[in-house]
Amino acid sequence: MSDPDPRYFDYSASKPPYARALESQREIASKYFANPSSAHMKGKQAKMKINDLKEQFCNFLNFRDGRLLLCSSGTEANNLIIEGHINKKPSGSILIAENIHDSIWYATIKHKERVKVIRPGSDGRISANQLKKSSDSSTSLFCISHVCNETGSIQDIESLSYFCRNHNIRMMVDGVQAVGNIPVNLEAIQSDYYTFSAHKFGGPRSVGGILIRDDEFTPLLNGGKQEWGLRAGTENLAGLAGSVAALEESLMSLEERSKHLNYLKTKFIEILKSAAVDFLINSTDNCLPGFISLSFPGMSGTGIVAALATEGFSVATGSACHDNKTTPPRIIMAIGRNEKQARGTIRISMGRGNTELSMTGLCKALLEHIH
Repeated sequence: MSDPDPRYFDYSASKPPYARALESQREIASKYFANPSSAHMKGKQAKMKINDLKEQFCNFLNFRDGRLLLCSSGTEANNLIIEGHINKKPSGSILIAENIHDSIWYATIKHKERVKVIRPGSDGRISANQLKKSSDSSTSLFCISHVCNETGSIQDIESLSYFCRNHNIRMMVDGVQAVGNIPVNLEAIQSDYYTFSAHKFGGPRSVGGILIRDDEFTPLLNGGKQEWGLRAGTENLAGLAGSVAALEESLMSLEERSKHLNYLKTKFIEILKSAAVDFLINSTDNCLPGFISLSFPGMSGTGIVAALATEGFSVATGSACHDNKTTPPRIIMAIGRNEKQARGTIRISMGRGNTELSMTGLCKALLEHIH
């Protein structure tokens, strides 16, 4: 398998799969093809393999006091908890961080009578004190991203989780941008639900899940009794195998990769500053390695992305879920940018295929367009 394209700078949308992950997926798909719910020997062997792979996955994240519930994606995982909690707890309210992913933010519209919103500070973070002021006796669930998909800001999830536990508030953490990309220790993070998506850390697409300590929610999908009756449908054993291999591969190189990506990020910002162009940095120092959110006031983020694409560079305006929208990014507005500033936002997320040469090439192409 060839190395990732060095001009690809959209790793937060999807990472190139590790060769080992694809090989593991193929191998397990061939060997354990039986339905894990079947009562015969091959079905039982497939079920045993699922349990073994789940244990491996959980161990990588130091998660030993709960269960791994498989889903098809991070979006399904987030929807399952939101909808399941609303059905299970009809009198409770849900508190949602304003800089959350759209797969949770949708609830502010669909279930607006049940949802309250908490706005982050200018650094994109929410403190335990803010959470205390925003929650009340009716708050039954708090939803937040470990890493913001638009700004890369990293939350102090550990302290927030302890506040929720001490105040009888269930907590869902969207860990999609975090798993495999920053250290995640779920022994210290006492959340009730922690969601992930494998293609964000070099695994296969259409594999996601929830690391759960609590099952007080109703199923989103009904039919079979798979996943303890919480998610019907035949389990994606091969996808899980690829995910485990990808997570192990990602964690093995995490420290070295993070240093490299932050070096590229620092050099990129230095070049931009030396060019004396008008831009704003939406990412803070406490940010995902190699992640840069920039706003160019008065310009069009979609226009910049399109111009860079003609030069062979892949960047984004923000989340791939709404990358073609012309409206100003909601999350960038939430950290205090005005509409003129927010419309000119682009997101650069670096990964293992990027080099110093490709980074300087991207910067040069960007400067040529915005000058």
